[in-house]
Amino acid sequence: MIGLSIALGATESIPWISIIIRDIGQISLGILFPLLYIRQHGNDFISFGFSFKKWYVFLPINLVLGILLLLLFLSDVPPPDDFRLDTPILWVGAYVMLAVIFEIVFFYGFLRTMFERAFGIVPGVVLCAVFYSLHHVGFQPEFGKLFFVGLLFAVVYRIGNSVLLLYPFFLGVGATYDVFIMSKEVTPVLYPEIRTLYLTVIILGIMIWLWVKSRPTKNNI
Repeated sequence: MIGLSIALGATESIPWISIIIRDIGQISLGILFPLLYIRQHGNDFISFGFSFKKWYVFLPINLVLGILLLLLFLSDVPPPDDFRLDTPILWVGAYVMLAVIFEIVFFYGFLRTMFERAFGIVPGVVLCAVFYSLHHVGFQPEFGKLFFVGLLFAVVYRIGNSVLLLYPFFLGVGATYDVFIMSKEVTPVLYPEIRTLYLTVIILGIMIWLWVKSRPTKNNI
């Protein structure tokens, strides 16, 4: 992932290559590979936090955390007077919301769990935050800030071991507000409309395919 991010920076002047690296190499394969690895190695998705278990507890907490984070951002770094939530901005926001699915699956769910199993809970969380920050090298080189961001989200994810503690509200607010308002380094998102549409199809296709593959067959019943 770090290598692909470096390649993003190197191909910034060739947008179509940069888009392929980001959307296919990082986001699409970054979702597919961990889920496929978990399935192929006999692990259950629940142990990585990928389930709707206790949604009635985690989603309200997620919403409250998202609201509190938004209020904090609005207080500390309010939007400029000329900022408007127009259609182009909303398309960028939709693209960012899809991109953070990759971050949740790859870093907070998969990589953190694998690090934790190898080194323990605290080193697992810290290593997750380190690699989360480093994977931004090609499009948002703000490593110190992103390390603490990654640490925060990794800790919250680990507390309940559930994706529903981060997505869609808590991490969604953090990612979109950072891209819209706070970051001074992030690379602009080109063609967010078409990229949002085909990434939606790809991600849904991955989820449906894995769900069908994971269903018990008659021979296994």
